[in-house]
Amino acid sequence: MKSIITLCFLFSLNSLAVDCSLFVFVNDVYFVQTNSDQSLAVDVDVYRFNNHRKCKKYRLGITTGGSGNYSRKLYNGADSVDYNYHKRENSSSPIKDVLDAQGGQQRVDFKMNGIYKRVTFFARLPDPFSAGNVSTGLYLDTATINIVPRDGGTTGGYSVNISSYLNVQSDVNISLVERGGQFDPNRTAITLDYGLMTTGETRGFDLVVKSNSGYRISVSSENNGVMSHISQANFNVGYSFGVNGSSLSLVGSKLSPIDIFNSSSPSTSTGDVIEIDVSILDTSNKLSGAYSDYIYFTATSTY
Repeated sequence: MKSIITLCFLFSLNSLAVDCSLFVFVNDVYFVQTNSDQSLAVDVDVYRFNNHRKCKKYRLGITTGGSGNYSRKLYNGADSVDYNYHKRENSSSPIKDVLDAQGGQQRVDFKMNGIYKRVTFFARLPDPFSAGNVSTGLYLDTATINIVPRDGGTTGGYSVNISSYLNVQSDVNISLVERGGQFDPNRTAITLDYGLMTTGETRGFDLVVKSNSGYRISVSSENNGVMSHISQANFNVGYSFGVNGSSLSLVGSKLSPIDIFNSSSPSTSTGDVIEIDVSILDTSNKLSGAYSDYIYFTATSTY
């Protein structure tokens, strides 16, 4: 008796897929602290292992990162600043992940004819200080770059993390402006001109502080709290130095500056205002001529 055995073989189409595995290297992004927009080129070095004709075309996308959406943010605890990744330096549309991208501006397609390809996109950080102060500390976010082959019947590709950083350090700035004036970083000196001095005559100005941390303001007087005759320094006219309505002696301040204001927190977005008034004391029986003094203000971060 003879038996006939029929053998059936099933082939999976997956077994015919072409493996287009890659190796990808990318550096992290380091923004710098500045009052302007930044756009940094990000170079992605791509190496392929298979020269098969189906392993030439690839698509690059980037995940959302910590924000969970494509309005990406760098985080420092509960604080954050906006940033994003773009295909081109002047593009307004962010790069999205491979399956989320709609249109060419939201993804990066490229072709490899050899074993190596450098692909470039851009990391952009709008001026983080445009809306006011930014708390000190390290801001960061991590997203994933996904690269997949575009041809059908392929597998492989590569995924690699990319992190972006911004280290915000203490930044304290002062501006000396007329009473009621706005902060101006270019105005760091002011002249109080009394003309013909008379007893009790007062001139004032605002010292405006912008700081992203706690700060201290100290003051020193070149002549230790008096105005000296410009040609005969032994002749002096005293003055009263007022800070927010309170009189303060500047005696000895040339060598030992005196603290006039302390804040344990950052300033407001428009700046903290300190009112300074200088009133002339007794001018009777004084040598005629011009008198002057130089008063110096120093701002120091306290954390």
